[in-house]
Amino acid sequence: MAKRKANSTVANMTVAELKGLIRQVIEQERRKDCFVDDEGYLVFYNEEGYADYLKKVGKRPSQVKACWIGKGGLKFRYSDYELSEREKRRLTRIRKEIAEGKVRSWGEVKRELGFGGLSVRLRKR
Repeated sequence: MAKRKANSTVANMTVAELKGLIRQVIEQERRKDCFVDDEGYLVFYNEEGYADYLKKVGKRPSQVKACWIGKGGLKFRYSDYELSEREKRRLTRIRKEIAEGKVRSWGEVKRELGFGGLSVRLRKR
């Protein structure tokens, strides 16, 4: 949606622009809002509100009954799992290889694993 001047009237907006503006206002207003569901979980409308809540209470995700609703309507929550130093080093190495272009294609990986030569054909009877 194109930015409009604060003094422009709604009459000058298209229906699509008005819908976008309404969605934007609702999202801003609901950003921190939450509710308690039937299971007693504090449910946030987005991840930012959930993350802010965890910072505010200073507890790990497993210590609070809270989650957020994703765009598809599913509930999500963070894990307490933290990467070990070995895993952190491995991810750093992999990211460096990707940045340097040292990435193998899917075809190369299939050949290396022995999947490259397989072909299945169905016969008609």
